[in-house]
Amino acid sequence: MRFKNILIAGALILTSCSDFLDQQIDMNYTEDNFIKSGYNSIREYGMQSYTFLRGFTNYDGNAMLAGSCDEADFTRPAQMQYFNMGAWGEFNNPDNVFSHYYKGIRHVNLFLEKTVNFQELLVKDTITNMTSYISDCDDIFRLRAEARFLRAYFYMELIKRYGGVPIVTTVLPPSNEGLPARNTFDQCVDFIVSECDTAYKYMADYWVNYGVPANGKMGDGRGDSPGSTDMSRLGRAEKVAAKALKLRALLYAASPLNNPDNDVEKWKRAAAAGNEFLSNPAFQPWMNLNFSYWELFTTQNDLKYLTSQKGRNTGIIFTVPFQLNGNSMERYNYPIGAPNGGQAVTAPSQNLIDAFEMSNGTPFSWDNPAHAANPYIGRDPRFRQMIAYNNSVFGKNTDNTDRMVQSYEGGPDAIGVKAGATTTGYYLKKFSITNHNLSLSTSVKPKAWVVMRIAEVLLNYAEAMNEAYGPDAKPVIDNVAAVYSAREAVNRVRARQDVNMPAIPVGLTPEALRARIRNERRIELAFEEQRPFDVRRWMLPVEELSKPIQGILVKRNGNTFTYEKFDVEERVFEPKMYRYPIPFEEISKSKGVLEQNEGWN
Repeated sequence: MRFKNILIAGALILTSCSDFLDQQIDMNYTEDNFIKSGYNSIREYGMQSYTFLRGFTNYDGNAMLAGSCDEADFTRPAQMQYFNMGAWGEFNNPDNVFSHYYKGIRHVNLFLEKTVNFQELLVKDTITNMTSYISDCDDIFRLRAEARFLRAYFYMELIKRYGGVPIVTTVLPPSNEGLPARNTFDQCVDFIVSECDTAYKYMADYWVNYGVPANGKMGDGRGDSPGSTDMSRLGRAEKVAAKALKLRALLYAASPLNNPDNDVEKWKRAAAAGNEFLSNPAFQPWMNLNFSYWELFTTQNDLKYLTSQKGRNTGIIFTVPFQLNGNSMERYNYPIGAPNGGQAVTAPSQNLIDAFEMSNGTPFSWDNPAHAANPYIGRDPRFRQMIAYNNSVFGKNTDNTDRMVQSYEGGPDAIGVKAGATTTGYYLKKFSITNHNLSLSTSVKPKAWVVMRIAEVLLNYAEAMNEAYGPDAKPVIDNVAAVYSAREAVNRVRARQDVNMPAIPVGLTPEALRARIRNERRIELAFEEQRPFDVRRWMLPVEELSKPIQGILVKRNGNTFTYEKFDVEERVFEPKMYRYPIPFEEISKSKGVLEQNEGWN
């Protein structure tokens, strides 16, 4: 489950879909000789940029970042608990990615610097075969654009944690020594936006049935070329990803943490980026939400179905595909009483469960006697697709029959029944194959970390539109009529076929729709590393972020159950924690050039 154990073909496809997960990249190239061995070496080095992408369980003890906020409790003694105790800082941050992403940025900078004259470099390798030469040039041309997109993505991951960071486009030493002073947050966002716009011009439209330029012109290769059946590049970033990242960056720039004066022009700029995306006819293949929420993240078929694919109507924009060794995801999340025993390392919180609406669109309330007596009946369908709760089906028995979760007091999956049991009364179903038998040694089916999808685009757009123009306005933005109002965009997400939640009605105030949008994000994007940063960029009150994590105690009396909420763990949050501290070692290496974030000195 750890990222270092994932075989990812340079994070993505290098040859064919069947070889997608079987490739290993030689990381031992020297910086000056990798370009001397021709196309394969140049391409391999460029593809290494993808290896700096990270999955959602890339933390100590197979933790998820959901355990650092109100989505879940991480049930083991591990570094993730530092967040919850308030015992983290510049010396011990469980999510210390500063150096990691600057290594990725350095790698991209080196690749771009060394391949400026890639056409000349490739002539030596393919001079006797003009068709191969054009194909190779086209591929490296695209890969250079992808590298710029990835560099922008790495910067986005940095600024949403640390705020403004140094913008570096030249090659620094591997140790990151010599980092310049920090740029402002807005300067970093402008850089990300500029890089996304530039990368968009040169990235592939899509990689399905990609064909080399028929006219012999580098950069004119296209997806769905006549006669092509090439699926070997699936998973590499496409134009659609650049525009989605641009919107994400501008949304963060407009949010309260980074826009304390609530400059409405920033919201309008984000709304314009969203409308630019949604009104682009070339992006229509990505506009449909996958009819199945669960199948966004797992598949019973080939891993290629979890990549961005024009025409498959999944809404997936960009992923980190992976194949787990054996059944690691299931072992770390299945109920403790399942055959061969699961382990609830990430236990969903009652705080999250209570946020799921009733299926008729009204809020759930423990003050409602009918709700309190049957809290899992008649809820938003995403609840049962994401959460394993008492008396629900999750996994298989040894005889291959469906297994019921028995998390009631005294049951085999109960709180505290033994090490590895849930601490909240719930088990995480999202990302797992739900019909797996842990007692079997066979490997489970492919999965992917979906880091960008159309539902997020719609919710990003909805938030920006509501703040800029209100719930129901559809203005002309940059000479293009708004595709959706804020309310309509949220309703697109709610209307997915296997969700089919009622539409949010007209007539809400911006404040009321803001609350609905935030709750919709909380549900739709749960466990996808959105919530820990959403609550920060919204600057939710310290009192809200300090509330304890809650669970549910289920008691059985014959065939009936009663439910009692309880506090699982206290949480600590201080004002300085809206931003991560810059690691002390980085400040030390900079000899004081890097300034620490407020409150962490």
